[in-house]
Formats: sequence, C-alpha cells, structure tokens
Amino acid sequence: MFSKHSILKGGATLGFGQAVSQVCSLTRSIIVARLISPNDFGIAATFAMTFYLVELMSNLGMENLLIQAEDGNEPRFQGTVHLLLVLRGSINAACIFLLAGPISSLFGAPEARWAFRCLALTPFIRGLNHLDTVRFQREMRFKPAVAVDAASSIVVTLLALPICLWRRDYSAMLWILVLQAAASRIGSNVAADRPYRWAWDAAIARRVLTFGWPLLVNSLLIYIILQGDRFVIGAAKRLFAHSTYTLADLGVYSIAFAMTMAPASVVTNISNSIFLPMLSRLQNIMPEFERRYAYCTQSIALVVALIAIPFIAAGGWLVIVIYGAKYALAGSFIGWLATMWALRTLRVSPTVAAMALGDTRNAMISNIARTVALAGVLLTAATGGGLIWIAVSGCVGELLALSVCVTRLRWVHGIPVKTFLRPLAVCGAGMAVAGTVAVTIIPRLGWFLSFSVAAGLMLLHLLAVLFAFPALRRELCRMIPLARGETRRGLVKLLSQ
Repeated sequence: MFSKHSILKGGATLGFGQAVSQVCSLTRSIIVARLISPNDFGIAATFAMTFYLVELMSNLGMENLLIQAEDGNEPRFQGTVHLLLVLRGSINAACIFLLAGPISSLFGAPEARWAFRCLALTPFIRGLNHLDTVRFQREMRFKPAVAVDAASSIVVTLLALPICLWRRDYSAMLWILVLQAAASRIGSNVAADRPYRWAWDAAIARRVLTFGWPLLVNSLLIYIILQGDRFVIGAAKRLFAHSTYTLADLGVYSIAFAMTMAPASVVTNISNSIFLPMLSRLQNIMPEFERRYAYCTQSIALVVALIAIPFIAAGGWLVIVIYGAKYALAGSFIGWLATMWALRTLRVSPTVAAMALGDTRNAMISNIARTVALAGVLLTAATGGGLIWIAVSGCVGELLALSVCVTRLRWVHGIPVKTFLRPLAVCGAGMAVAGTVAVTIIPRLGWFLSFSVAAGLMLLHLLAVLFAFPALRRELCRMIPLARGETRRGLVKLLSQ
C-alpha cells in the first residue's frame, strides 16, 4: 500500500513536471502565435491534428499495461512492448508520408505538402522511446519521467524563438514538433536503468491486444472528441458549400483550445499517474477502494473549477493580454471551452476507477456517447454558425459522456453514483456563478478588475469545497505538515549540494 508520504511526494513531483511542461508549451505557443499570422498558425495546427490522428489510431495503451500488469516489471515483457512500439511508430510514419498530399489539400494548404512529409519523422522517433521511465511508475517513481519531459520541453522552448525568427511561417511548428520528439527519445534513454532491448513473446503480444483493443477504439473516439471540431473548422470549405470558416478561424479556435486544455491536461496526467496505481492496489478491498475513489473525485472537483473559473469569468482579457488583439475573437467562446474541459477532467476519477478494476471499456463507451457532439459541430459548420456553437456542442457531449461513465461504473462495479454527484454539484455551482458574473459584470470592467473578480470567485469556490467535504478537508490538513517537511528536506538537500 502506498503511504500518504509517497502519494504526496509523487504528486509534487508530477505537479512540478507538468507545470514546467505546460509553461514551456504555452511559451512556445505564444512565441509562434506572435511571430506568424493567424492563417499560418491555422496551418501549424493541422500538423498536430494529423500527428495525433495516426498516434491515436494505433494506441493500444501499452504504457498503461506496463504499469497495471503484475509481470510488467519483467525484461521480456518490456522488450516485447518496445518492439510493438517500434512497429507502431514505423507504420504511423509511413501513413503520414504517403497521405501528405491528400491531407494538405483537404486543409486547403497544398503548399505545405513537403511539411506533412517531414512530419512523418515525429511518430518514427517517438516509437524508439525507452519505457524504463514508464516502468518506474509502478512504484511511484516519477522523477525520471518528469526529468525527461521537463528537460526536453525546456530545450525545445529555448530553440523556439530562433526557429520562428528563422522561418516566420507555419514550418516553425513542424521543426518544433520534430525536435520535441528527438529530445524525448534521447532523454528516455539517458534516464533508463536497463539497456534498450527488443524481445518477442506471442503471449504478451496477445495480452497487449486484449488489454488495448477497447483503448484503441477509445483513442479513435478521443480524436473525434479533441480534434474533430478543429478538423471540421479546417476542412469546412471543402466539406460544406455554405461554410465561412477559414484557416485563420482555425488558428483563433486553436489558441482558445490550447489555453483551456493546458491546465486540464496537467490535472489529468497527474491524476492518472497517481490514482491508477493507488486504486489498483485496492481493487480487492472494495470498502477502502470506494473511500479512496471518493477522495479522488472530491480532489478533482476542487481543482477543475479553480481552473475553469478564470477562463469563464475573464477569458477574453486573458487571450488579449497573452496572445494579442488579433486573437480577440477567442474571448467569445473560451468560457464554453473551459467548461467543456472541466467536465472532461471530472470524468478522470470514474474512468481511472474502472481501469483500476480491469475495465477498459468504460472509457470507450463513455466516449462513444461523447461523439454525439460531432453532430452539433457538423450542423454548425454546414449552416455557417459561429464558433461559439461548436464549443457549446462540446459541453453537451462531455456532460452526456460523464453521465454514461458514472452510471456504468455503478451498474458494472457497484460504485454508488451519489459519491460523484455532490462534487459535480459543487463544481457546477462555482462555474455557473462565474458565467453569470461574466455576462453581467465583466463587460463593464478592464483587465485588472476582471482578473481580480476572477481571483475572488476562485477563493469562494475553494472555501465552498472545503466546507462541503469535511473528509477532504481533513486529508488536506494531514498533508500540509507532510508538504512542509518535504519542502524543508528538499531545500536542505539543495543547499547542501
């Protein structure tokens, strides 16, 4: 069983790493957006959309199985997964290279065909990553993975400005993506304990397929969910006669999408890394499992609203201050995107709980429900509707998916729905208040007062959650002395070096 000390230490390590990675990602995004036009930024966004499409089309959750499987620590198991990753990366690279022409034409950027072909380097390089940093997470050892991610992010961010000054167009994002993959590959090998080896075991390969096929379907659904709206915006003129969307609209939407996704991704990645091993150890002790699941749900509910509230209340000013007035249109719908990401992040706890019980179908079925939103996106694009209705469609889809996820957890595993409803209600109330303020008060304020109001709403939400959940409050009170001790030990170690 993992102690509170190991959970706190792991969470702090992951939090630091995710903060560094997301700050670097945001910095790169700002550099690129400031130095190229919204139209070129729209083309750059299609690179990521294409890369993630082929990655998710072949995602069998091999890294998750390496953590979850009892024999995942065995060299033969790891070597087989290494070989499968190489095959996956090679196939993905070939697909991107061969489809570069049709993809660039679909997005209305045939001049970028060469760039899409070069993009094939990214999945090939990523397929060579060493998985020791993943294997270490079985025992809550997150420092190697964090070090690799943080170091590669910092290196690429330092190179982003000279690359953008050199290229001054969409190709700057291409070289940033390729360099990111190369830095991650080198770092994963440096941080490893074992030599990088390939192996083959047909039984292990079959286990990977059995474990991963629901995740593969789920990954395809995730692409539709996370990239489908931007895909439709980018290709709308080729798909619908009455569409008015341009690549510049794709650039503006991508800015708002990336801003709201970044903090949500931090919470999601940290929660997955901590909650999966923690709950997996309790899968045969259901009373304690349910208690820890409740704690996970309440913790996420506390954090997600704190993230969403400033975007809902003052998101328009955030866009202008960070990216400039040329992306001001994003302020009209960024609050809806923040709400969508909040609902999606709330789904982490029931999804991880199901996976800890060996159920990988919960996420797949929930995401099938989530794809209903694509109908709203297509209808909006076909009728020439505003970008705000694409964001609203995403919120509706996430709410439906969340309902399916929690309900199925109750039907299949007997986890009470009420464990989730109270955190959802408190989180929803905080975001509803922020939305009301955004409509009635914020339009009359400048950026400084808007940010001040948003900060006040965040504080009120924090107090409301701590009041509503005494058990969570007690857990946090126990964690504070541990956090102080961990910080003190870290400073002593740093000063003694």
